[in-house]
Amino acid sequence: MTGRSTAQGHYVSRILGVLAGDPRRPRIRGRAGSLDGAALVRSVHRAHEALRAAGAGPGTMAGILTEANHPLTFTARHAAHLLGAGVMYVRSVNPGSDLPLPAAEQAGLLAECGVSVLVTDPAHAGRGRELAALLPQPVAVVVLDAPGDGDANGGSDADAATAAGEAPRTPDCAVVTYTSGSSGRPKGVRQSFAAWNRLVLGDAASLAGRQPERMLIVTPTSHTVAVMADVVLASGGSLVVHDRFDTAEVLRALAAERITRVYVTVPQLYRLLDHPDTAGTDLSALRQLIYSGCTASPARLADAVRVFGPRLVQCYGSTEAGRITLLDQLDHFEPELLPSVGRPFPGVEVRVCDPATGLEVPRGGSGEVQVRSPYAMAGYQGLPAESAAALLPDGWLRTGDLGHLDAYGYLHLADRIGRVIKAAGVKVRPAEVERALLTHSAVADCAVFGTPDPVTGEAVHAAVVLRVPCEPDELRRHVAAVLSPAHAPARIVRWPELPLTESGKPDHRRLAGAAVSGAASN
Repeated sequence: MTGRSTAQGHYVSRILGVLAGDPRRPRIRGRAGSLDGAALVRSVHRAHEALRAAGAGPGTMAGILTEANHPLTFTARHAAHLLGAGVMYVRSVNPGSDLPLPAAEQAGLLAECGVSVLVTDPAHAGRGRELAALLPQPVAVVVLDAPGDGDANGGSDADAATAAGEAPRTPDCAVVTYTSGSSGRPKGVRQSFAAWNRLVLGDAASLAGRQPERMLIVTPTSHTVAVMADVVLASGGSLVVHDRFDTAEVLRALAAERITRVYVTVPQLYRLLDHPDTAGTDLSALRQLIYSGCTASPARLADAVRVFGPRLVQCYGSTEAGRITLLDQLDHFEPELLPSVGRPFPGVEVRVCDPATGLEVPRGGSGEVQVRSPYAMAGYQGLPAESAAALLPDGWLRTGDLGHLDAYGYLHLADRIGRVIKAAGVKVRPAEVERALLTHSAVADCAVFGTPDPVTGEAVHAAVVLRVPCEPDELRRHVAAVLSPAHAPARIVRWPELPLTESGKPDHRRLAGAAVSGAASN
């Protein structure tokens, strides 16, 4: 139930206290320049006043529509959470295809969440009003300038002081994050405030007494990295925020900004690994290179260990489950552990069950990965049947991932349950073919998927990024030798770089569409 702050405290209050304690220290450096603690505190408080005047409060939902990684993605969310309101990000409701997403579809998701206040930056004010006009419920559009843009947001220092003195509220739902919709319509995942708050305050406490982190943000601040950024701010650190991932710019920032921590997706890790400037980049300040998003190739991880040393940290999780397992820095130096995604985080339980019966399988047996965790979702927005199917009565969450636990408790993933190619009666797991391709010295990255075939029903199709020229037949022979002839791709297409969704994962929908239309070439 929505109410006053919890006994452990409110994470936004913690962040504001840290910022106010050292107001002139730069906290966020982005495209528009550097923002100190005082500017961020003022921005949160002014957003708080504007949202409250627009009706945001306990039990309400605020939409946020801004440029990618705009400072308002932090400060508007913080203000909403102080008021007891949840948020949903409009720009990233469908990563990879949200820019052309029709207004009617965006409005449908806003309506599904019951958004009553829509926060925009000036660049999206027109779109915000267009969406508000399409909604069945009244929606107040609040246009806020970026932190540091003067007093255009309205609100006096006295207003800010009043807001600062008010007891913060705690919403039931912190954020509704929409899935990509790659397997159907996008689903809104309700992330509870209790889980978000516990995670930020707990991880910030674990960093107490250490040198403050300086984190580079290169993935959407509406996704996985948002909690990590809050942890850094709550523990006294600072952020360097890029609009998007650019390999050369990331390497430059790691050295020039003395970055201590960065989060990337697996394809982005591969791009860093293969860039010609990586070998000469000063990484002496970097303590953690965190990666996740999809399964990683053990062969490519072995290369990454040689290049990046004791900095690699793999996190396995999902929007629905939150964080699940961790493969830490020392684990990366054990070659037999590289095929795994690590062991469960503290407080997280993992089991493997038969997908058909739901019964737990013996250790080492394959099945669906299920998770019981304080960080799991509260359910899908407006989808009670889907929520009931994913959230079991005893608190376990069905992840939809196939895998097994080894004798030491390390989790090994196979693929998604529904991600199977049925070619001429043979079931082919795309992840297995991807791992096989990535053991070939010519392959830098790849994605495997099924395409319709009039004879076999489906055909195994591979999109590959090559380090050096290599004929498709050579790659087919390699896969056949590692796995079987049935796993060898019927068609292999070269791409200069795999297209990624906004959240940094391979865009299988775009790849499959290009394969069917013949947009790419062998």
